Amino acid sequence: MARRRVPQPEHEAIQLTRHLGKGTTVDVAPQHAKMAVDYLAHPGTYLRVESGDIVIADQVVYRITGYDPTDYTLTLELVQDWRPGQKDDPNRTEAPHG
Repeated sequence: MARRRVPQPEHEAIQLTRHLGKGTTVDVAPQHAKMAVDYLAHPGTYLRVESGDIVIADQVVYRITGYDPTDYTLTLELVQDWRPGQKDDPNRTEAPHG
């Protein structure tokens, strides 16, 4: 009996920009991402872990969905996106596009 491979989501990179004197903005927040485990220990990364979720720069929240031992990364899924114009933007007055 042949095993059927379950397709896995494609993981993309979360992209941040640091603005001296202003903080960090999340430029790209893909639905599925990977993050190196050691990144959680870096000072000044503007992230925290709350109830098993990773909050980045108070703009996006990712749920930890697994661990990939081949490259020592956490696999993540976007659960909240508070950036301007995004699905959970508290200041948005219209429905999201797409």
